Amino acid sequence: MEVSDIHIFLAVVEHGSVSRAAEEMGYVQSNVTARIRLMEQEIGYPLFHRHRRGMTLNAEGRKLLHYAERMALLMAEMKKAFQDPDDPAGSLLIGSIETVVGLPDILSLFYRNHPKVDISLVTGVTEKLTEEVLDYNLDGAFVSGPVSAANIETIPVFEEELVLVCGPDAWEAKPGKPLPFRELLHLPLLVFRRGCGYRAQLERWLQQEGIQPTKVMEFGTLETIIGTVAAGLGITVVPRAAVKKQETEGSLRVFPIPAPFNKVSVVYIRRGDSYLGSVERRFIEAIGAIRSRRSA
Repeated sequence: MEVSDIHIFLAVVEHGSVSRAAEEMGYVQSNVTARIRLMEQEIGYPLFHRHRRGMTLNAEGRKLLHYAERMALLMAEMKKAFQDPDDPAGSLLIGSIETVVGLPDILSLFYRNHPKVDISLVTGVTEKLTEEVLDYNLDGAFVSGPVSAANIETIPVFEEELVLVCGPDAWEAKPGKPLPFRELLHLPLLVFRRGCGYRAQLERWLQQEGIQPTKVMEFGTLETIIGTVAAGLGITVVPRAAVKKQETEGSLRVFPIPAPFNKVSVVYIRRGDSYLGSVERRFIEAIGAIRSRRSA
């Protein structure tokens, strides 16, 4: 079995079809079919269920998939180990929660210094992104800290101030009147789905205050949450920097949250046992440079 066979196998698994895998890899279909047949002969078991819609893994195929993915990862890490550390090239797959306001500065600095590197960015909540890093699906991710998962290396990035946000007409302020959290919380609470660090901090605060929200609504994007709050549907908790523009314009009202619930750290995580190639090393250096600028 050759290394190229592993990549062929993974392509067929991804596409569920020999023809689509062959097209992606630039092979003729008969060659891909022959290589899969040869793998099955060497292993001694069929690896796929073959049907009119294509091919899906059987139990033996799923067993091989576990090892094939690890082998492909090791090959990729081997290539990283021999890259030019002064002029890195390749790809970097990064995850991030949606509210990392300083992320564009990090990406911009890194790309200006290392234009040969292709960066892909996906968004999600902290819990899901951590799983993706542990499963080798992401090189690293920006998440809400602290992260207690085993085998995760954590690099500090920023500390964000959390604030309570409502629409401009949600509460009529009066001079000297304290913020009526309990009054505001009769409105729906708009949050990311579970696994979000900001939501977890909010829930800890409400639990200490003995407040039970009357209605919780989950949304998938920060833009939707902020827009819905501005329209008067509910309230939310987000980093102050994420709503600075809307606060200035008057489309949102922003209120402080009591300590210690008003602070959340943003960290960069990666697998602690994975090889730190020149691409990711330089990316971490860019994180440090932007962090130093913001704290200066």
